[in-house]
Amino acid sequence: MFYSPKHEETGRMWDTWLYWHNGTYCLYCLASRPDCQWDNISMATSPDGVHWTERGPVLKKEPRVTWMGTGSTWKSPDFAKDGKFQINFSWWIGPRQTIWFAKSSDLLHWTPLGEKYEFVQDERWYQQNGRWDCIWTIPRPGGGLYGYWTASPKAETGGRFGFGETLDGVTWKALPPPKVEGAEKGEVGAIERIGDRYVMMYGQQSMMVALLADRPEGPFRPAKKNFRLLSGHTYFARFFPTPGGLLVNHHSIARRGDVYLGLLKTAVTDAEGTLRLGWWKGNDKLKEGARVVTPGKAAVQGNSSIAMIPESLKTDDGIILEGHLTLPEGKDGKPVGFFLPCTPSDGSAILVHAGGRCELGGMKNDGTEFKAEKTVDREMDFGLAPAFRLCLKRSLLEFYLNDILIECFSLPLRSTGRIGLISGDVPDAVRNLVVWSL
Repeated sequence: MFYSPKHEETGRMWDTWLYWHNGTYCLYCLASRPDCQWDNISMATSPDGVHWTERGPVLKKEPRVTWMGTGSTWKSPDFAKDGKFQINFSWWIGPRQTIWFAKSSDLLHWTPLGEKYEFVQDERWYQQNGRWDCIWTIPRPGGGLYGYWTASPKAETGGRFGFGETLDGVTWKALPPPKVEGAEKGEVGAIERIGDRYVMMYGQQSMMVALLADRPEGPFRPAKKNFRLLSGHTYFARFFPTPGGLLVNHHSIARRGDVYLGLLKTAVTDAEGTLRLGWWKGNDKLKEGARVVTPGKAAVQGNSSIAMIPESLKTDDGIILEGHLTLPEGKDGKPVGFFLPCTPSDGSAILVHAGGRCELGGMKNDGTEFKAEKTVDREMDFGLAPAFRLCLKRSLLEFYLNDILIECFSLPLRSTGRIGLISGDVPDAVRNLVVWSL
């Protein structure tokens, strides 16, 4: 749970993306060694999207390059004939960032295509020395691909990112940037057609938001509901199609700066077309071989409002805690939830209010002095008795209600392994507890 590379030539990872082919999940990440700026793209593979085998760097920057930028992977538009996969990445050389390409026949060994295919800013619509990074592709009607990438459009265009097309996957033509409403300067994560609309996960102000369009060329507008998909201790969500449906990946960040691959998510859309991130059933493989614990009765000690379960759980490899909540019926009802101590005196709490609105933040171990760091409302009806799932490894957690991701969060310090229950006004509001110790 929460993979992180260990290869010394990889170093610290940042942006991630995945590609599925013939039963293998291929994970790529932008990374850098401690003494370098972003200098390589590294890889890991998995047969199930849960257990990863590190492969190490597959592309490295040349000496003339200041730093590399992230990318994505796709099949050649002529894959049936050439059997090639293609990848894009950026190099910052001198004052300018431009996009480059490589090809592979096995997704493991990549051959850079060189300067012939360097993709540079079209100065009719884009700033000459502005951002030019990370193409994400979708099929283009009539053949080839459309692409969207992080860019610096000129102000008069009304755009926020790059847009273009290719017939062969590596020879690109920039087009005018789509007009965008309700979004600031940021970075393209990924875009896919979901139903009748084009849904983009877009990074701005260290969070991922959802932008929608009816046509590939835009205009794009903010989603009416669940605009903020992820925020805070996580970033750069990407789509990736699989035979089992459209999935989402992202990275999560511990407070001391360590970076991990978050658990893979499903892309969940409701009847209104609202995108949310959900628990992927493939993650249940984490439970295989895990020790199952049925916690004993939680007890309150002293003047605390928190009932602590008696077991001290080991979080080095991760735990999954599942059960049900009884939510307050009105907005004035006291929230229910969890306390996760990090020291003998304090820790972090997850408070769930009526309707499923959640707050996450610091709390003393007697239940006082709660300070919300995040407030999350997924703008959907979770009912009065939702199921919950809490995944915790060391200081990183993910929290779900009815299999919808509420948020990823990083504790100030490593969890002690103790878990407290907060029942508000309702006795035993947190019930049916089962823990899988991985």
